[in-house]
Amino acid sequence: MIIKSDFRYSLKLFIAFVVMFSAILLEKANGQISAEKASYRTLTEYTSTANDSVFVFCDNIGTGVGELRADSPDGTNGWTFAWTKWDATANDFVTNLITEPNQSFSILSNLTDGRYQVVMSKSGETDETSIAWVLNNSNTDPVLTLSQMNCDGVYFTGSFAKKELQYQDVPDASQLNVQVDDRVVFSLRRNGEEKQGTPLVSYDGSDERLFDGEAYEGDETYQLVVTDQYACEFTSNSIVSNTYVVKADFSVDPKKGEAALEVKFTNNSINATDYDWYLYQDSERVPEDVTEDEDRLLTDGVLTTEDKDPFEFTYKHPGKYQVKLIVKSNKGPKECIHEMMLSTPIMVDTSLVQVPNVFTPNGDGRNDIWKVKTQSLFLESFHAIVFNRWGRVVYEWRNPEEGWNGEVNGKMATPGTYFYVITAVGREEKTKKYTKKGSFMLIRK
Repeated sequence: MIIKSDFRYSLKLFIAFVVMFSAILLEKANGQISAEKASYRTLTEYTSTANDSVFVFCDNIGTGVGELRADSPDGTNGWTFAWTKWDATANDFVTNLITEPNQSFSILSNLTDGRYQVVMSKSGETDETSIAWVLNNSNTDPVLTLSQMNCDGVYFTGSFAKKELQYQDVPDASQLNVQVDDRVVFSLRRNGEEKQGTPLVSYDGSDERLFDGEAYEGDETYQLVVTDQYACEFTSNSIVSNTYVVKADFSVDPKKGEAALEVKFTNNSINATDYDWYLYQDSERVPEDVTEDEDRLLTDGVLTTEDKDPFEFTYKHPGKYQVKLIVKSNKGPKECIHEMMLSTPIMVDTSLVQVPNVFTPNGDGRNDIWKVKTQSLFLESFHAIVFNRWGRVVYEWRNPEEGWNGEVNGKMATPGTYFYVITAVGREEKTKKYTKKGSFMLIRK
């Protein structure tokens, strides 16, 4: 995954707060001109005259995208809006842009950098004048460079040249910088999804290192996204990279049940080429070093595969079983390794009984005894009772090796449905009683 930076996320929130706070100031200082599309709003800092509004626009195409709106003082029609632009040589508004009569508002679009004035007039009313600066914030694309790959992840270097926006001090014609927090936010985008990347070092005004430690397979596309000090977003050209990072991941189903328990292992590992499975008696027997012979699989060795195909493993004995998967990748100059262990062990209960659902006591030597299959070695006690449909006990026994031959008091029982209740206690948990109930068919043919 790409590391997060709370500081840089907070910085984005801080910039948004500055924008909103500045908008409130501007509304009080110069309420007639607004700029909904501006990314940043502030006031000039003239030395000896009333200050103007300053609106910054994100200009990704570099042609001038500023847009100003003027609303009539009383919100009614009948006003004339006369727009002009400041001429630095003449030190006055001399460039006539447009005049719109009988309006309640006027919008001026596709504006280049400069100081704009609108005079709003209406017969019988006092003329209203409002002034604002338009500054288009354009920039060359940020540059993203792949710098290193190893088993930890992919390292990039991002570079970005900040642009300082300026306006003219009207009284003395000097150039003043727009005062704003000059920090920027770098983030990494992979396959179009912004990951809120975390730089590994603080931004020094020129470049920054970014890191992606998430495992994936094949080539993916990266871009650098920079949010500058004016809250404008600029995106680099795309570069393509793979990764050496490998991730062990698997799931098991079911996670618990009676022995013999057949468990399906689904391998969800990423970017791996070799898989070693370790199935242990319990978590205490899983060592850090899994090479010890006495701690290997319950079978003859480690299950080693070169594919991700699901497989099944049958746990024939009750107990708690832990599973560890170690995956390796040889895609890079060095072998990358990762491991995963189940958060909770697989629970295998004592397999009490396997009950047939039909038997045919017809003397042919096949299926003549209704016998419950058990792992008697793991049973402390056993008791089976067979009832007819009226609830009468027709046979019962306590030796799991025995069964019912289909006779009641020496006579053949009537074909049909019979019912059973089996109770047993396992040797592992002698205080736990298992009960199994159900029905089966007796057929004579």
